[in-house]
Amino acid sequence: MKSILRGGNRVLISKSTNVYTNLALERYLAENIKHQPKTRLLLLWRNQPCVVVGRYQNPFAESDIKYLSEKQIDLARRYSGGGTCYHDLGNLNVTIVTTREDYNRKKNLHWIVNTLNEAFNLTLHVTDRDDIFLDTFKVTGSASRLERLYAYHHFTLLINSYLNDLRRSLKSEDQMKITSKATSSVRSSVLNLADRNNSITYEKTIALLIEKFFQWNNEKTTTSCDYIDPLLYYEHIKDFENELKSQKFLYQVTPPFVYTIEHEKQPIEISVSNGIITDIKGNDSIIDKKNFLGQLFHGVYHNIQKLNKT
Repeated sequence: MKSILRGGNRVLISKSTNVYTNLALERYLAENIKHQPKTRLLLLWRNQPCVVVGRYQNPFAESDIKYLSEKQIDLARRYSGGGTCYHDLGNLNVTIVTTREDYNRKKNLHWIVNTLNEAFNLTLHVTDRDDIFLDTFKVTGSASRLERLYAYHHFTLLINSYLNDLRRSLKSEDQMKITSKATSSVRSSVLNLADRNNSITYEKTIALLIEKFFQWNNEKTTTSCDYIDPLLYYEHIKDFENELKSQKFLYQVTPPFVYTIEHEKQPIEISVSNGIITDIKGNDSIIDKKNFLGQLFHGVYHNIQKLNKT
């Protein structure tokens, strides 16, 4: 791994399609680029079907937890902020890793827009929210993590994703039941790039970004490019991957929220902090608080759903 982080501009393409592995690799590379101040790194990766919520979001409000479980779609929380997104093999993830002083989110987005517009005859544009739209359709969302010595900016590109699966996975029946100060995703109509230009493929986009990244950084060759298997560097990324997979990181770092249900025509307000049910307000005669108080919300979520239906 040390040789990958040598000075100079690099492109890495992950061979893994596991969301936890790729997010762990991204974080490891970012934390270590601070030792290479003249390095700018482009990481390209994609995942098997999964939903990824932002660092400060509520997964129950952003996705259909039950549906994801039934369809064996992974749910992950990333280290950066921003909104929720759906990944599959038709979605390309692009991460630009730099030192903190070299971080420039707007510059990154305009680079990708100009690159794709020129190559594929598109009319992409960057919005005030740092999303990329094609006409009125969103094709990418954007998020960043900034630390004292390093930063990374990542975004998705919908190339040929299963949009029906995307919409279904991100349709939360719990959204209106939750009151919280957690970051909420801004819903938008989406479009695949290939739906506008059917010559666009994952492989063509990868090749294009590699070539243009080195031109952008005034490199004369594209030899500093590697396909890597993150599992070969498991000792370096395992702590991050284990954290990302943990129920604690996925659920217990969720900002405090109140979940309101109706049971026997009586409203019940369930307060949750650090993932734990701390208070229940409602008619004591219709709910046994002892079964829920002090419990992890995600652990009794299905029991709460049953109450809501009776």
